[in-house]
Amino acid sequence: MPADPSGSDGFQVVIRDLQQAAQTFHAEGTTFKGIMPGVPGPSVPDGGSAGFDTIAQAVVDALCALHLQISGDITGHGTKLQRAHDNYAHTEESLTTLIGQIDNPNAIK
Repeated sequence: MPADPSGSDGFQVVIRDLQQAAQTFHAEGTTFKGIMPGVPGPSVPDGGSAGFDTIAQAVVDALCALHLQISGDITGHGTKLQRAHDNYAHTEESLTTLIGQIDNPNAIK
């Protein structure tokens, strides 16, 4: 049996908070992406041997690729939050319509 008689266990979704979180994640994903160049990454200084230079460049390129992946994940979370917001808003609208129809069955179209 849930601790809260409403069944929510004290969890309440605030639609505008979801919208704000989605916008923040999208903005921060863009900011995070912009702080580091993409792939290929910046050139590395000459390390004295071609083998070392190749490995150093591969490491820098890998770090840049990981950075892009993280920025994409941040933005992706913003998209998921936006979807959650939209789903909650649609459900609330549908429930409001249903309640109106129950209160006034003549209004059913």
